[in-house]
Amino acid sequence: MKATPRPKVLLYSDCSFFAGCENMPANLLNSPELAGEFDILFAYRDSARYAAGLASRVRPEARTIPLNIPAIEGVLEALDRRGLSVVSGALRFTGLLLALKYLFALYSSVVLFFLLRRIRPDILHINNGGYPGAYSCVSAVFAAKRAGVARVVFVVNNVAVPYSGISRRLEKAIDAFVGRNVSVFVTGSRYAGDKLREVLKLPAEKVLNIPNGIAARPVKESAAAVMERLGIPADFTVLGNVAVLEPRKGHAYLLEALARVREKFGGFSKVVLLIEGTGSERERLDKLAERLGIRDNVRFLGREPNVFDLMRIFDVFILPSTGYEDFPNVILEAMSLGKPVIGTRVAGIPEQVQDGETGLVVEPADTEALSAAILRLLTDAQARGEMGLKGLERFNARFAYGKAIGNYAAFYRGLMRAA
Repeated sequence: MKATPRPKVLLYSDCSFFAGCENMPANLLNSPELAGEFDILFAYRDSARYAAGLASRVRPEARTIPLNIPAIEGVLEALDRRGLSVVSGALRFTGLLLALKYLFALYSSVVLFFLLRRIRPDILHINNGGYPGAYSCVSAVFAAKRAGVARVVFVVNNVAVPYSGISRRLEKAIDAFVGRNVSVFVTGSRYAGDKLREVLKLPAEKVLNIPNGIAARPVKESAAAVMERLGIPADFTVLGNVAVLEPRKGHAYLLEALARVREKFGGFSKVVLLIEGTGSERERLDKLAERLGIRDNVRFLGREPNVFDLMRIFDVFILPSTGYEDFPNVILEAMSLGKPVIGTRVAGIPEQVQDGETGLVVEPADTEALSAAILRLLTDAQARGEMGLKGLERFNARFAYGKAIGNYAAFYRGLMRAA
């Protein structure tokens, strides 16, 4: 008797590097349980940085398809490298950049159309950073319509951008097309789902909340080895932050809050804040720490090769984001390691961190509240331990790898039955 072929799922993502929003596609590709039920392929806009990140996170036998799709960011960077900053500046500050975006979107839709005609997936699963996000992700919806793909899933990993500017208002007709031709939108947080429905005027049944899951990563360096490598004595309390160094991540407020803690905590000389990440704010934050008189208590680590090993030495994880956030994977990672979390009341963060139970949640950009939260956990080791354990329990119940895989498997089955 001939075996029934597995439903074919094509994942598509467009990002310049392997970021946090790619964690869930990697989990889906790595899942033997899902592979036994669905034939999963992964297509992505090719770049050296993305391919390197993908190779480090996805099993070698996973079926991946790099696509040669141009990116506006790549064009601007190439012009700057060649000393043509005047040309790149002209593109940035004129309508030519918008025209180039739509030209690239059209090209993307053609490339994706031929891919879809060749693959003929039962489900097209588009993974996007936000909405509208990457233009080729929107192009994928147009390509799917033309190629006759019956089931289109559009995952939005950030908060939808409202029609507050001219360029967004010009996209209303495009958004209406996307809204009509996507079968289901998926968001990691309920907050992002509500905002997406509000912006795109979607019916409630068209938006589904499926929280991301985090897979365990192997230990490459013991906690003791990390402490020794970084020169941190065993009796120090380690505060930790892992985030790209951009204004929206709130590092400046964290440093200002830490300076307030110094005035109130007698054991401050044995407190160290480790900041992992790179970005445009690095020099400014370094100078701010110096000006605040806390430079000896702050370490900027740049990019760590295995961030999980670093996070194992944290006593408290802090993410003071101020905006453009959704459901940060790094908070789930901290919870999976049994760390208490201090976060802000931004987007889906309060859905992750239970205030007073698994950590503390404060208003964004409130240095006084943030310093009070830090001081509370610095002075109460028992509370740190209890919150960390409750966070781990919550992670295992709601955000573990197996839970997320099961949610997506059930979701795919439902899609196949409905059509």
